This record gives sequence, C-alpha cells and structure tokens, in this order.
Amino acid sequence: MLSRTADHLFWMSRYTERAEKRAAGALSTQHRARAQHVRGSLPCSIKEAAC
Repeated sequence: MLSRTADHLFWMSRYTERAEKRAAGALSTQHRARAQHVRGSLPCSIKEAAC
C-alpha cells in the first residue's frame, strides 16, 4: 500500500513538473511574440491582423 502511494506521488510530481515547464515555455513564446510586435519586426500581414 505504501509503495503504491509513493509511486502515485512520484508520477504526480513528474507530470506537474512537465506541466510547469510547458507553461513556462508557452509564456516565453508569448513574451517573444509581443516583444517582436512592439519592435515592429513582424511581417506586414501579421501586423495588420494584430492591429
């Protein structure tokens, strides 16, 4: 029983860690896209759609 609980906790923490890394990566991608938009380095078609 104890080993099963430990196993579940291990996998839960592993999946949580993966989710945190994916969320951080998504936020980083959004930040980069916004920074490029502010600097005006996006292609015209994307600029027109975003403005």
